Amino acid sequence: MADISPHTQTSLASIPAGHTSYEEFHRDIRSRYDALPRRLKQVADFIMKQPDDVALGTVSELAKGADVQPSAVIRFAQTFGFEGFTELQLIFQQHLRNRGKPYKQRVTALQSIHGKQDKALTVLNQFYYAALESLHALHQHIDTNRLEKAIKCLSKGRCIYILGLRRSMPVARYLSYLFLKLEVHHCILGLETGLEEEAMLMAGSRDAAIVISFTDYAVRTVEIFKALEKKKVPIVSITDSPASPVIPESGLWLEVIEANYQGFRSNAATMTLIMTLATMIAEKRNDRKGETLSISE
Repeated sequence: MADISPHTQTSLASIPAGHTSYEEFHRDIRSRYDALPRRLKQVADFIMKQPDDVALGTVSELAKGADVQPSAVIRFAQTFGFEGFTELQLIFQQHLRNRGKPYKQRVTALQSIHGKQDKALTVLNQFYYAALESLHALHQHIDTNRLEKAIKCLSKGRCIYILGLRRSMPVARYLSYLFLKLEVHHCILGLETGLEEEAMLMAGSRDAAIVISFTDYAVRTVEIFKALEKKKVPIVSITDSPASPVIPESGLWLEVIEANYQGFRSNAATMTLIMTLATMIAEKRNDRKGETLSISE
């Protein structure tokens, strides 16, 4: 990917009023997402997941990534008050400049330095920067108000049900490990027994659940999520898009977008988030009991 040209840097002043911040535009997309036509939702999904590609790509490349026609990208831009794609792109270019060179460019630079001398080191660097990119995105875009609400909701649960299958299973298992160490009553769903329905027979409105799922959302995860909703269990979802099928009716969900290398997505940001949740949930519970938080190996 090429660096942003000096000409582009001087044209940032032409961004329409009301869209002077990447964060503001991101929030605008979220608030209007449900009302968007299907094709424009596809553009929104791609834009929120791949901001660097939007900053450095073309209309055709963005359209291909979102699996829509270029005209849909133009229509999306105009829907949000821009004259066209170029004005929309300036928002993302400004965001890219503010946070420095993207990690993918840093990896490319490393490859040019190391050449083909050590392929293992190159692969290690790729995974390392994918993890850093994921953590950076979490740090920059976490909704702190929603995070506090999630902690409050979960800390009140009599039993916390944990659901995470396929790629999310290691995260769910580690969260269970943390809860065991922190003496937080919980139940992990999606075990090898296949007895998920039986495991949540006693679940109800006095409990809580954490659902972890990312594109392409596991069918079984969606099924169990719906069963939890039907039983009126308060749910906090960790997912990657406003279009995710595991966002609860309460709207209480936390966004995590993991970078990937060769199709292998990092779990770095998700692990960091669930460690935060586990620690704060235990702390709030212990505050109510007058105990001191302690984690030991």
